[in-house]
Amino acid sequence: MEAVSPAPAVRVAVSPPGRDWTLPLVMGLVLAIVTAVPYLYAYIVQPHDQVFMGFFYLGDDANTYLAKMRQGWEGAWSWQNRYTTEASPSAYLFMFWILLGHIAAILQVPLIAVFHGARIAAAFALMGAAWLFIAHFIEDRQARRFAFFFVAIGLGMGYVIQALGHPVIFGNRTDTLDWRMPELTAFYSVLALPHFAWSGVFAGLGVALTLKAIQRGSLVLGALAGLAWLGQASIHPQMPILMGGATAVALFLRPAPPRGWMAATLAFAIPAPYILYSYFAFVGNPEVQRWTFHSKNALPPETVSLVFALAPQLLLALFGIPGAIRRHTREDVFLLAWLILLAAILYLPNPAGDLRRRFLDALYLPLGVLGARGMYELILPRLRSVRARALVPFSYVAFASVGSAFLVLAPLAVAAQPQYSVSRAEFDGLTWLGSHPAGIVLSMPGVGLYVPAYSADTVYVGHYDETFDYYTKTQNALDLLTGKSDLADFVHTDRIRYVIWTADLPSPPPDTIGPAVYDTPNFKIWEIY
Repeated sequence: MEAVSPAPAVRVAVSPPGRDWTLPLVMGLVLAIVTAVPYLYAYIVQPHDQVFMGFFYLGDDANTYLAKMRQGWEGAWSWQNRYTTEASPSAYLFMFWILLGHIAAILQVPLIAVFHGARIAAAFALMGAAWLFIAHFIEDRQARRFAFFFVAIGLGMGYVIQALGHPVIFGNRTDTLDWRMPELTAFYSVLALPHFAWSGVFAGLGVALTLKAIQRGSLVLGALAGLAWLGQASIHPQMPILMGGATAVALFLRPAPPRGWMAATLAFAIPAPYILYSYFAFVGNPEVQRWTFHSKNALPPETVSLVFALAPQLLLALFGIPGAIRRHTREDVFLLAWLILLAAILYLPNPAGDLRRRFLDALYLPLGVLGARGMYELILPRLRSVRARALVPFSYVAFASVGSAFLVLAPLAVAAQPQYSVSRAEFDGLTWLGSHPAGIVLSMPGVGLYVPAYSADTVYVGHYDETFDYYTKTQNALDLLTGKSDLADFVHTDRIRYVIWTADLPSPPPDTIGPAVYDTPNFKIWEIY
């Protein structure tokens, strides 16, 4: 960070951002390389006859995304839940993942390659969108650069909770949310799950374009903003509702000319039909209702844990809020409305219901802007030393990036451990399923998690959120595969096409359904019909 003398005030600006796009492009390249290191290392160091499955972070969810991509790869444009056997109409949800599947089919590359390709592309796109967003709100060059680095590599202080052993506070057990919720930070979004990163991309673009469209009264910019909101709706249809609410508050408190209102209306009218469809799908489609019934997003994140997960960002943003209140421009009102409406959605009774967490996407953008304002408006002007004014911003970003460094380095120590890989026999068995007619597969959930990602099959039990009545079905599968229940009768009455046995089950392979068609010592598949 460069020294400032005296420290300049940060000014809200709606003028075009600087022409220097070198910084976001270089930072995008850095993130793309750094976040690829754990995965490349894991592929290299796998023991003989083990196959790394491509994920370290939230691998259970990541495999369900591969399963959604698989449906797009097969040519579908609607989602069918293949992690449960209950029948329901398909729904046009998870369009981001289905589109990636179509891209994989066109390029004729593996789904896992497109998954990580989307991560790498998101590194560049998110840095560009963040730069555009920050430049719209911050004019001062140094403050703008500080906000950019803070957003790009900052994480929270969940490691404090980890060090304290996840203590119970106010009756609730705390958690390291910044290690478990990639959507809270840009860096973790790029590192773990690309849809969170791309949601941030669309948020950054959507906000900047919408506010510019309002200021200039430009319907063209309004239409471009609408496409950005439609892109975000393809990932989390709830987010444009929050963004539209914040925009409406900003317009009511700081009105624009009629053409500015028209531009804003156009921006949110474009995604509105799909958002409305998604709402009716969530409340009217039995398959989606079963999924949301199990979803862990039904409750807001535990408050103390969330504060620690966002501690560096929240602390600095508190210093930036007074300036935003004092200036109360349309941009200031928008940022404050975003945070206030989000808090209301998380903690007050409202129609968001089961999907409160889905409104946390891109939260690092307004917090980063307000944090930079706090740093350059209130903190640095009070420091007399030129050296201190240079060192404090650098030190704060470095402090906030400790968690990000941990997330990259920690997997290197465990990359060869079996929870991140499967045996070659199991991987080849999954490939075998993918080349045979689709049907219902009975297995334990450890294998069932992978089956829909590598074949067109539906599993009896596979994922704790997407399998309806998951725990009951897990026990049923265990009883059936260990001889405690009648397997031969079950496979016929429940239309099971394939049965999978693995060596970690506490009983020998079943002998009541004929010979295995895929037969290895530790992984066997029976084809019933």
